[in-house]
Formats: sequence, structure tokens, C-alpha cells
Amino acid sequence: MRNARAQLAAIVLIGGLSFGISACRDAESTAAAAPASTDRRVDVPAVKVGVADLDSTLQISGSLAPQTRVAILAKMSGTLSSVNVQIGDRVRQGQVVATLDRREIDAQVDAATAAVNVAGAGVESAEATLANAMQEYERSQNLFDKGAVPRQRLDGAETAKRGASAQRDLAKANLAQSEAALRRARELQRDATLTSPIDGVIVERNYDPGTLAGPGDKSIVVVADLRVMKLEAGVSELEAGRLRVGMPARVVVQARPGMVFDGRLAAIAPEVDARNRHFAIEVRTANTGQLLSGMYATATIPVARAQQAVSAPVNAIGTRDGRRVAFKIENAIVREIPVTEGLSNGTLVQISSGLQAGDTIVADVRRDVTPGTKVNPVFPH
Repeated sequence: MRNARAQLAAIVLIGGLSFGISACRDAESTAAAAPASTDRRVDVPAVKVGVADLDSTLQISGSLAPQTRVAILAKMSGTLSSVNVQIGDRVRQGQVVATLDRREIDAQVDAATAAVNVAGAGVESAEATLANAMQEYERSQNLFDKGAVPRQRLDGAETAKRGASAQRDLAKANLAQSEAALRRARELQRDATLTSPIDGVIVERNYDPGTLAGPGDKSIVVVADLRVMKLEAGVSELEAGRLRVGMPARVVVQARPGMVFDGRLAAIAPEVDARNRHFAIEVRTANTGQLLSGMYATATIPVARAQQAVSAPVNAIGTRDGRRVAFKIENAIVREIPVTEGLSNGTLVQISSGLQAGDTIVADVRRDVTPGTKVNPVFPH
């Protein structure tokens, strides 16, 4: 009986010791967990402030057009006897592209030529008559001076001379009038033949042979020089003030993905468009055959450059209480830092003051991060 009581006491003692040890361990565990909860951090995307060459650019978009595009119209009414070109044909300057029926015009040229010949003969006849009248007047003058003929004969010779001179002048005027009519007829004859004023490609053809065409109608054909393409757009007064003729431009076309075409700023309008307060500009680029008229394109013009500038992503800079700021992570704590910005290329922005290269900042200032928060910066892979 005494042994049983001793064993029971031993068991109770061991259980009490075990409970005490377990309670002590739980207390230690609770004590250890308390500081961990107060040191909890929030994961935030972060980036390092770097150094880069930045270009500030201006982008314009629109449809490409040939630098030179000429509509060839009929200068007079007539029936087209031939149209010698099709869309896509290449033509040279002076090449005949269409002709009007010339039969009536050719007859007018023949009649005008004959009239010139008749008027020329009239001038020759009047010149001969005037020469005879001059000789008769000189003889009469000599005889009158010698007293061999009366004054009446001298006056008659003088009148005949003046009459012959007037007839000569009239004949010359008729000749000049006939020559002018011939020049006009030949001009009409030339106008009946339509030629290309430039080297280029036929981009439009509106009539077939046998059609009646005139000056007020649509163009017979349109020829364009596609060797140089242009992109026109309007820019604000501020943007126009930063541009200079000759600036380089990079042109990309939706229909030619992955290709970049070198261009230049070729023209800036010296006067603002009163309707929208924009200045017209024109970017030109050489065409090696890849570009077609009407393709949608975007031209990028670098207007300023900053070399080895301290820079940060544009999304890492925001506005707080009217100030431009960044969220700098220092000793795992977020701090709000005022910054001054410089050039921007749309992806990176120059930091003129407030940050240094190597600083760690929150990648997107739009995140709901309160200054003073403990964070765990997570950098992109």
C-alpha cells in the first residue's frame, strides 16, 4: 500500500513539472512572436534610379502623300482620241499621256498658215509700191528744185508716198494679226496633246478614248512623283518654337511593321492657322518602293537631348499637394522626396534634383503607399 501511494505521488509530481515546462515554452513562444508582428513589411515593386541618354521627342501622325502630285486636265473641250497610260505606269517628263481629236484644229492651223502667207505677200507688194513712190517723190523734188516741174506735181508725189507708206504699215499689221492667229492655232494644236510635266507614276485615270472632256471636267490622269513622300501635320505654338527645318525624323508605317525610314523636317509654316492656332509642318522621307500614297505613318522628331542624365520611370514620379514627388525607400521605410524634372522621352524622365543615381524608389507612385510604411522592395527580374 505504501508503494502504491509513493508511485502515485511520483506521477503527480512529474505531470506538474511537465505542465510547468510546457507553460514556460508557450510563454516564450508568445513573447518571441510579439516583436515579429510589429516588424511586418509590405511588398512593393521598386526600381533603382539610373543614368541614361534621354531624347525629348515630338510625334506627328497622318497619311503619307507624294511630295509632287499633278492632275493633267484638258485645256479645251474635245473628244479624247487616245489615252496612252494605265494606273501604275511610269512616265517621263514630256511623255504623251493622252490626245484630243485634232482634225478641226489641224484645219485651223492650215488656214492660219495660208493667211500668214497671203499677208506676207501683201507686205511685199506694199513695200514695192512704197519704193516706187519714194523714187517718184525724189525725182519730183529734184525737178522742182530746178524749176522744171510745178509745185502741184511735187505735192502729188508726196501724197502718193504717204499713201504707199500707210499701205505698207497696214500690210504689216495684217501680217502680224495673221501670225498671232497662227500662234494661237498652233497653241491649240499643242494643247490637244497632253504630256506629263514630271517624272512619276500614274495614280489616277478617269477617262477612256471617245469621251468628251473639257477644262471644267475631272483630270484625264494624275501623275505623282513617289520618290519622296511627305507627312503633313499641325503643331502648337510651343512645339513649333522648338522645331527647326532640317531636324532628323524617324518615320514608321503601320503597313510596314519593324521598318524605320529616315526623314527630315522639311518645312514649317511661317503663319499660324487661325482656325486651330496650329502651325503646319511637313516631314519628308525618301521612298525606295516600300511606301505607298495614303499609308498611315508616325514621324518622331527629337527636339532636345540630355546625355547621361539621372533618370527614373515616368510612373515613379507623381503629384502630391501640388508638388512633384517620388517615394524613396531608405532603410526599408518609404519617404516622400520632392523632385525637379527635366526632359522626358515618354518612358523615362530626367531628375534634375531630389534623387541620385542608385537610389531605390517605388516603381509606381500611384500605389497606395503611405510615407513611413515599412516595405520590402521587390525588383523586376
